[in-house]
Parts: sequence; structure tokens; C-alpha cells
Amino acid sequence: MLPPRRLPDRLLQYRCTNQEHGDHEWFTTREAVQSPSEVQEGVTDELLEPLNRCVDAGDPFVEYGIVEHRLRTRFPDLFAAHVADQGHSMFGSRAYTASSVRFGVALGRLERMGELVSEYGPATGAWRYNGQVTYWARATPSDRSRKTWAEHCAEIGRPSEWTDDDRLGLRTP
Repeated sequence: MLPPRRLPDRLLQYRCTNQEHGDHEWFTTREAVQSPSEVQEGVTDELLEPLNRCVDAGDPFVEYGIVEHRLRTRFPDLFAAHVADQGHSMFGSRAYTASSVRFGVALGRLERMGELVSEYGPATGAWRYNGQVTYWARATPSDRSRKTWAEHCAEIGRPSEWTDDDRLGLRTP
């Protein structure tokens, strides 16, 4: 997705050029858009400690999907509550999801606090539509190694795309 373009009359034009689903554009007002940086951090307070525990010591940089999968398996009620409140891309495209404005914001806060480090890398599997995503670690690995979501899925014997089992037990707003 390209950055929004400001138009007259306080309009924003968004243009997505993702090859997975084809080019498209849409318009909205500036007032209707709450950017992730404007999300109240208080909403993510309860996610800080759990997400911090989802990036393991000794990990290489792990793709965002691994961190989120760990959050879901280690803290299922917390994960489900945020998905029920904010939605998730596994249920279809949304402007903002729990991944972007809750989990991602909390991870960014942990990085600013010096708890985690991140870098961008290729998005794989179910996250491929993003093109690139963040990879997370406690400290920068000396060899800068990475583990992708697709590699993680192969290791644990699950598909790297969303499944009905992924959606099971979750609800969306």
C-alpha cells in the first residue's frame, strides 16, 4: 500500500498496489481515519508483558506472525478479546485490526522501552499480502539470522495460510 495522499477538502486518497488482490483505491476523510500512532496507548497496556514473553531469549529475528501465534497460544483469552474488539485479517480485509493497532503498537512500545529490537523483512504465508513485516528479537542476533512464519509453520506442522481452525473460537466486531 502506498502512503495516503492528502487531497482538498480534508480528503485522503489511499492506493493499494498489492499483486495478491490487484490494484485498488479508496477515499476517506481525515477525521474518519485514526492512524496507529493516534491509538491510545492505554488500550495496549495489558499486552506489554504478554507480548514481551512471546519473543524468546536466543531467538533469531522472528517474523511478526510467530510472535502473534505465540500470543494466541500462550494467552488465548487475551488474544481473543482483542480480536473480538478490533478484528483480524484472517476474517477479511479491514482498515485496522488487532494486529496493526493493538499488537503492533504494543510491540513498538516494547522496542521504545528497550525490551525488543526489530527490523523489516519479507512477509510469508498468511502475512504475504503485506509484502514486508517486522521481525522481532530480544537483541540483534550476531549473525542477523531470521525465522519466517512459513518456516515456523513447517516446524510445528501447520499450514502457513489461515485455516478454519485459526478462526475457530474467535469472533469479530
